[in-house]
Amino acid sequence: MSEKDRRGFTAEQIDGIRAGIRKREAATDRAGFRGLDRVEITVLEGLEYEARNPHETGVMRVGEPVDRGGLGVGSSPLSLVLAGATSCLMNQFIRSSVADDIPVRITGASAKGEFSRVVGGGFERITVELRGEGALSPDAARAYVEKAEQLCYIHVTLRRAVRMTTILILDGEERARSVTGPEA
Repeated sequence: MSEKDRRGFTAEQIDGIRAGIRKREAATDRAGFRGLDRVEITVLEGLEYEARNPHETGVMRVGEPVDRGGLGVGSSPLSLVLAGATSCLMNQFIRSSVADDIPVRITGASAKGEFSRVVGGGFERITVELRGEGALSPDAARAYVEKAEQLCYIHVTLRRAVRMTTILILDGEERARSVTGPEA
């Protein structure tokens, strides 16, 4: 079994992460050559669904709470939006720290989404707080946040319509904050 580094990655995983980041950094957007992903959703019962990407092994259980007519079994669609946006951004923080030897270990994240409940309303602000361990100068922390945001497809998409705030907390102290999107 391969040894893991302080962040929990094997040498093979680190090589794969570095290669993936470098490939993204060198990529150009050619007409007709785009990324594509898909999810298939099956109704299980009422407002309870099972979602899966046909190219992945995982299954997502989607549902509504009992007070909104669901069974209270699956995660709500709003929770899944926040989880997807937050986990995508957290992946990029972790991948960047590995690829660029940034002395940070991300340990978790939380997200808060503010939205309008009126018909036609939507998310207005999303704040993602990433927690970790390590020391970075203020300039290095800002660059780290900027790179992770740029690499995150979901963050880049959402900030076109939603005010996005990213907060990096290392060793219990806020080290960087980024606000992007409308009215930023």
